[in-house]
Amino acid sequence: EFGVGKTTMAKEVGKKSTELKLFNLVVIAVVSQTPNIKNIQGRIADSLDLRFEKETEEGRAAQIWHRLQEKKKIFIILDDVWKELDLAAIGIPFGADHKGCKVLLTTCLQHVCTRMRSQTKIQLDVLSNDEAWTLFKHNAGLDDAPCHSELIDVAQKVAGECKGLPLALST
Repeated sequence: EFGVGKTTMAKEVGKKSTELKLFNLVVIAVVSQTPNIKNIQGRIADSLDLRFEKETEEGRAAQIWHRLQEKKKIFIILDDVWKELDLAAIGIPFGADHKGCKVLLTTCLQHVCTRMRSQTKIQLDVLSNDEAWTLFKHNAGLDDAPCHSELIDVAQKVAGECKGLPLALST
């Protein structure tokens, strides 16, 4: 099922941050509905070229924490967060512990942002009918092409079926 494009936007933000050299390190980790702390830690460790010497989640968290403290500017993207996540348990320093570590999380549940004390929330909504039609026309190459009314009718029905979801309209 298509969404409003949270993951796509997060990846693009990560890519642009890297291109513009805004951070010394950009890490993207998928969290999902059933978060696996070891997998998240593994993803972060891979980005840091870190080999774990410890096997427990706590030991791995301490190693990640220490390595991240050595970096000045870090951007960590946690994608598809469904419930409150203990960043310290993963090994992610935040707030006063590391002012250079910025965390972006994507979620479809606003209460997750509240519980994790997010400083800034950006709501991604579905597009209005006019915005959806404009995006669809552009991606379908219908902007400047002379079109028959039957084609436009079908195209508008297809755009309507996409329910204003940007990713569906683009696809």
